[in-house]
Amino acid sequence: MSEDTPEGNTKPSIKSAFKPGKGLEDAPVLFKPDEMDIYVNKITLEAYIFHGKPVEQDIERFEYDPDDHMVTVVKKDGTIMNLGVKIQWLVRPYFTRAQEVGIVRTKDGETLDGFYVPMIHKRKKDTV
Repeated sequence: MSEDTPEGNTKPSIKSAFKPGKGLEDAPVLFKPDEMDIYVNKITLEAYIFHGKPVEQDIERFEYDPDDHMVTVVKKDGTIMNLGVKIQWLVRPYFTRAQEVGIVRTKDGETLDGFYVPMIHKRKKDTV
């Protein structure tokens, strides 16, 4: 029996949303869950990741996978990283339509710096 499924229930629990996605288990992470917040404006579809630690502006693109709700970080040198969190259901409908993501470093509620990263959306795999 899995820790994600209570006895007699085949639906995974919310705990499963915090496990790394397939293929990214061993990839280094860009952020730990407590180092970032994701915000998406549901009208303009502007997506932002607010964080406190410095991040190099060497990210070429993000790749969102709708099957596991994970974001792959592709750096300009070809390095592959895991964003570090799954995109949660509350922001998912809007995040999945964003074409770019603002990476904004903040301190005490003030913006220090930031840059935009293009986002590619992978196609959902057909279920058989």
